[in-house]
Amino acid sequence: MTNTSDSPQTFDIRTLKKVFRFVDPYKRVFYIGMSLVIFLSIITSARPILVQYSIDDAILPGDMHLLLVLCIWILVLMIAESIAQYFYSYIANFLGQNIIKDIRSALYRKLMYFRLSFYDRTPVGNLVTRSISDIEVISEIFSEGLLVILGDLLKVAAMLAAMFYFIDWRLNLIALSVLPFLFVATRWFQKNIKVSFQQVRNEVANLNAFVQERLTGMGIVQIFGREKAEFEKFKAINARHRDANIRGIWYFSIFLPLLDLISSVSIALVVSAGSWWAVQGQKISLGELTSLIMFINMIFRPLRQLADRVNSLQMGIVASNRVFTLLDDTENTETAESETPMPPIRGHVRFENVTFGYKPQEVVLHNLSFEVEAGQTLAIVGATGAGKSTIIQLLSGYYKQQSGTIYIDDIDISKVSVFSLRSQMAVVLQDVFLFSDSIFKNITLGQHFSKEEVKAAARDIGLLSFIESLPGGLEYNVRERGASLSAGQRQLIAFLRAYLTRPKIFILDEATSNIDTQTESLIQQATERITKGRTSIIIAHRLSTILHADKILVLKKGRIVETGTHNELLKSKGYYSRLYDIQFATMNNL
Repeated sequence: MTNTSDSPQTFDIRTLKKVFRFVDPYKRVFYIGMSLVIFLSIITSARPILVQYSIDDAILPGDMHLLLVLCIWILVLMIAESIAQYFYSYIANFLGQNIIKDIRSALYRKLMYFRLSFYDRTPVGNLVTRSISDIEVISEIFSEGLLVILGDLLKVAAMLAAMFYFIDWRLNLIALSVLPFLFVATRWFQKNIKVSFQQVRNEVANLNAFVQERLTGMGIVQIFGREKAEFEKFKAINARHRDANIRGIWYFSIFLPLLDLISSVSIALVVSAGSWWAVQGQKISLGELTSLIMFINMIFRPLRQLADRVNSLQMGIVASNRVFTLLDDTENTETAESETPMPPIRGHVRFENVTFGYKPQEVVLHNLSFEVEAGQTLAIVGATGAGKSTIIQLLSGYYKQQSGTIYIDDIDISKVSVFSLRSQMAVVLQDVFLFSDSIFKNITLGQHFSKEEVKAAARDIGLLSFIESLPGGLEYNVRERGASLSAGQRQLIAFLRAYLTRPKIFILDEATSNIDTQTESLIQQATERITKGRTSIIIAHRLSTILHADKILVLKKGRIVETGTHNELLKSKGYYSRLYDIQFATMNNL
């Protein structure tokens, strides 16, 4: 993935264009906000001019009627400005919140279709940061960033026009003579603060990834007494996050006082020049000086606040870059819209000269070829790392082989939609993941099955009594990752979840390796009923569970070393026979 977030540009036009794609549904609201910005820039510029006229034409001549009229106008403008500012703030935040809602939905939908290989190499905490924290920051592009900057710039432009129209041009030039210093200081600040905020966002992601991973694996941390060591690692990451924030604060601590100094110098120059000219008898009115001082404060206030606005915009752009890096990623995305749907599966599976490695230089499967007839049960055995689970990943379309072809019913699965393919398959993994919800919702996963259908499926494979034995039955909440259930109970739910979809190909990935004897009996019963009449592929840890498989595939270091039935392989006295003898001897010694 290409990351452009390190660009030194202050206003990343390409990123802003991507953000503004999400403005299209809210164009009317955006235009109303821009109209309010223009209105505010005009009425803000009128106030110093009214003060100038009040001093020169009403207070000094003693015209109380004109002074009253001008005061009323000033009051009306201030009330109008307050009302317009209220609606503008509401619209800007309304726009920002709706846009981040749409961006977050688009990002989450994108994450749903990334390949598993992407998740293998991307920390979950980083993705959580991008989905939650970074997208929240994007809203500030509208509420505190771009719209506010445009409003401030329009106000400055309107005030400059009013100054040169109503006030002596010489005083204006003196007041604005400090702007080159302001420009240099602002450019220095903008350049450095973007780098600082990029570092902050990266450290936030690192912090989230570390905390998420350690909280998930807290059991391992405590079992091995690693609390102190992990805390020291956390302190180091937390310190880097602090240092990144302090670097940003340091730039602010220099820039903001510098702006105040430049503003004060501008006022001092104007007052000195105006006083000197007045002493010399030149026509410089008190109203002009007062109005110009007001204009200087009003101009430098948005310029001073521009640092905060640029801060918000910079953070929004940095966050947008991180989010759009994911949204624009096509390399890791599974697509289905342009692919041919998989026809109804009969179940004939064939691997033809398949070679695969998770990394190109580390090959896991070497030129693998085998086939399973429709309705047969294939068992795959071998030592850890032999490539058993990799076969399942390839067959399910989660990874693409480097060479060779995988067929189902003589159809190359790379030519069809992976989603239509998976919809006709079901997998039960060794490590079952359950969501913090009811058993019913964990079984159906949002599909339109009734409780009666779920109970009927449970009855078919002999698991209804287990479901009914739990408090609340199908409504029992399993808590996060199924923490309220044993490993065996989670497996039973996974079996029922797989069976409910009536798959054409059933895959069982070492699902009986870590469960008690009673649960294994239930799973064996469920397995026999699920596999009956459908193609089944069983990755076996306990060889006793595959005695009746139609074919057993024996893997060693990614290569097929033996093929046959259980009895055939025992008679051959090969690698399988040795594995069986070792496991049988181990069981007898227990």
